[in-house]
Amino acid sequence: MMLYLYVLQNQWIVLSLVGGAILTLLMCLTYQALWLPRGTETESEAVKVKDLRSFIAWIKSFVPWVLILLILASLAFTIFEITENHAIAPNW
Repeated sequence: MMLYLYVLQNQWIVLSLVGGAILTLLMCLTYQALWLPRGTETESEAVKVKDLRSFIAWIKSFVPWVLILLILASLAFTIFEITENHAIAPNW
């Protein structure tokens, strides 16, 4: 209830943050589209991912290995915590 009232009182801050994020994303996408070489439009329409191995190679082509390890560690921790907390009954 407290958070709900706080958001309602300061909704202009939330709207300005969301608007800024949208404008930043729009600027980044527009800037990237302006500087693309002309030949990549037809090349990008081809399907590059056909199976799991090509999907992993595609992901590794632009995501740093540190982020991949961080995502995998977060996924493993989440699965471990869910299975561990499932065995413990809630103490209500």
